[in-house]
Amino acid sequence: VRYLQHLTPGVQIYVLLAISVDRFYTIVYPLSFKVSRGKAKKMILASWLCGALLASPACFLHGSNTDHHCNFFLPSSWQGSAYSIIDLLLVFLIPSLFIILFYQKVIKYIWRIGTDGMTVRRTTNIVPRTKVKTIKMFLMLNSMFLLSWLPFFTVQLWHPQETDYRKSSLLFLAITWISFSSSASKPTLYSIYNANFRRGMKETFCMSAMKCYRSNAYTITTSSRIAKKNHV
Repeated sequence: VRYLQHLTPGVQIYVLLAISVDRFYTIVYPLSFKVSRGKAKKMILASWLCGALLASPACFLHGSNTDHHCNFFLPSSWQGSAYSIIDLLLVFLIPSLFIILFYQKVIKYIWRIGTDGMTVRRTTNIVPRTKVKTIKMFLMLNSMFLLSWLPFFTVQLWHPQETDYRKSSLLFLAITWISFSSSASKPTLYSIYNANFRRGMKETFCMSAMKCYRSNAYTITTSSRIAKKNHV
């Protein structure tokens, strides 16, 4: 249980870091680096491997108390303190700084394009607007993730005494729920900023209800897997 709690944010933040690298090179250096399907798979695999490796000490450090329940907190020993600090640095702070750095460069580049009159006229203002919308979505996703998981990594540095262990465990449980609730916000943000996501959700729900074929309000995309399967 504790291993999965450490694995989940680690994998997510390294995937977000990989997305920020992709956005940076796609927008700032579009000709020097292109993320193909093979490269994307390698980046996702590397994110999972890094997250699994950095979360592995949790399997050995977390124990159980006299009631045979998993301890909420790391042990108040030098091993527990060292892992708390390493986990905070390698899984949260350092990747967060790189994510902020990449997006800062992307925003600076987009702002320079938007203020360049010749570039705007040449692109009729379509490309900068599309880029800005995409970056806004990823900025919102990263902000929600970082703000919701910051209390979790902060409380890992805390080693409460046995006298207030029950109250502190309830607080940690609430913080854990807040942290994991960040995943619930992602579909909402994707539906707001991404038309392809909305179209895919419509296809999914329409195919389950079969109502879209009885009306002309929505046309399924012919390139989707659902369309090919049903010979649309």
